[in-house]
Amino acid sequence: MDPKGAGSELQESRGAAPLLVGLTVLAALAALPAAVAADPPAEPPGYAHDVAPLLARWCVDCHSGREPQAGLWLDSYAGVMRGGDTGPVVVPGDPGASLLLAKIERRHRPAMPPRRKLPADAIKLIRGWIAAGASP
Repeated sequence: MDPKGAGSELQESRGAAPLLVGLTVLAALAALPAAVAADPPAEPPGYAHDVAPLLARWCVDCHSGREPQAGLWLDSYAGVMRGGDTGPVVVPGDPGASLLLAKIERRHRPAMPPRRKLPADAIKLIRGWIAAGASP
């Protein structure tokens, strides 16, 4: 009997060789660090492009003009960084210590905005901006 004939173990293992090579390559790719395989990280949110439009939509009706609520102007970067009657509302790099975030996440009373909650993606964006250093 021919050891290389049809149906022999040797013949079956040759047919499986390309499959094994493919599986080995897939296993090697799966073992790559996520940073190598992932897309490059997106730029952190910026005030002018990302945060200012959210504040304009949700906050400046009450936090701008001659007499802003709580002495807090949210219509400019300088106003946000200056803070209000109770002091700074943004601590760059520290979302947990930022009063602005505590207010919009409804962890500090009175919660802001008072009648409706900001969408989760807006809160996430502001959190990301503060965590990244709250740059202009």
